[in-house]
Amino acid sequence: MEITIPQGVKGYQTHIVKENDTAVAFLSGEAEVLATPKLLALMEEVSSKSVKPYLPDGYISVGVEMHVYHLKSSKVGDEVQFESTFVKQDGRKLFFQVVATSKGEKIGEGECNRFIVNKQKFESK
Repeated sequence: MEITIPQGVKGYQTHIVKENDTAVAFLSGEAEVLATPKLLALMEEVSSKSVKPYLPDGYISVGVEMHVYHLKSSKVGDEVQFESTFVKQDGRKLFFQVVATSKGEKIGEGECNRFIVNKQKFESK
């Protein structure tokens, strides 16, 4: 089955930083600011959701690779906006650019790569 996703598809979402999103909560640091693992997870989420409407029933995309720079901190209560842009497709591999901003400043940016899989087959392995 050939699946084609239109180049340039964008995804958007907003997230308010909570206490359970911090580096302390994620055991990734000692600061009460947005944890890098949470930043990456939200970047993956916005990318995944952006292409979901283009996938046939029974298919999902899974994260396989990320290259991200966490540029600035965000404290509990801050609103962070996430944007993904679908750049290209190589077979079942999908390539995205992702950006996170807060208070008008870029706090994170990078690349997120995902792979299209049959959900049932993938989960049965």
